[in-house]
Amino acid sequence: MGTTSSERVRGAGRFILRFLELQIPMAFGAFVCYALGRLISDRSGFALAYHPGTYLFAIGDVLFLTVPVAAWTLFRERRWRPSLEIALAMVAPVAMIALVGEVMRYPYLLWLVTGMYPAMCLGMIANMVYRRDRLTARAVSSTWSRVDRAI
Repeated sequence: MGTTSSERVRGAGRFILRFLELQIPMAFGAFVCYALGRLISDRSGFALAYHPGTYLFAIGDVLFLTVPVAAWTLFRERRWRPSLEIALAMVAPVAMIALVGEVMRYPYLLWLVTGMYPAMCLGMIANMVYRRDRLTARAVSSTWSRVDRAI
């Protein structure tokens, strides 16, 4: 039993909307990270350890970008496994960049400040493609599926 082209288009549309939906908490986390970084005074001792190009800044950036997406996924799907899967998928590219950077002794931390968001988005997309059956299928018990059937 094959799928029609309209079903594939609707599935692709749901996939794109889900990706854009996950960009909202990720962008919110990036904004919070940026705002907190601006609040730290240049004269404070914490500013010496928390600035672009340090391990602490990279770890904070990863947490501020990943945690809101995982929390939103937990809220939306009401299960831990999908939120942990997407968090791991987002962290994996950054961890690989850090691992290769450390092994090659390449100064990757400053590059990671700008390259982290796209790398995490690629991890997110990889997770979504891997779990596309869950993301593009309509939930039978949801209110929206009843509304879709009524229309």
